[in-house]
Amino acid sequence: MDKLYSKVNLEVRGHDKAVLRSYTTFLQTACHHLSIQCTPVEILGYIRWIQPLLRSKFVHKKYKLHYETRTYIRRMSIKNVTGSTMSTFLEYIERNIPEGVAMKVNSEEIVDLPPMIKNSMQKLIGN
Repeated sequence: MDKLYSKVNLEVRGHDKAVLRSYTTFLQTACHHLSIQCTPVEILGYIRWIQPLLRSKFVHKKYKLHYETRTYIRRMSIKNVTGSTMSTFLEYIERNIPEGVAMKVNSEEIVDLPPMIKNSMQKLIGN
């Protein structure tokens, strides 16, 4: 029996806004062509990393350098999908992920109740 997933969250992170925009467009068109339900892309805030460094060995303020990177985050969800469809879709989008982009995938699986809980529920309903 195939697994069922109620929701699969895809979070994409990268340093270039244009690359993230084109990749999320690719994700949405892939979902559309494969008839997979997906939510619109959420644009989350960015993470800013600042590192001040001294260029010289000794402390001279005029030789201070300032490095900064920004990590932009986009999130979208896929709804009501089977395990085989999800694994095929994830393999396809992971093969086409651009350089410098990271992806995090979280899934919510639909699972049947354990038999012990089912039996106790039936006893409660039967009384």
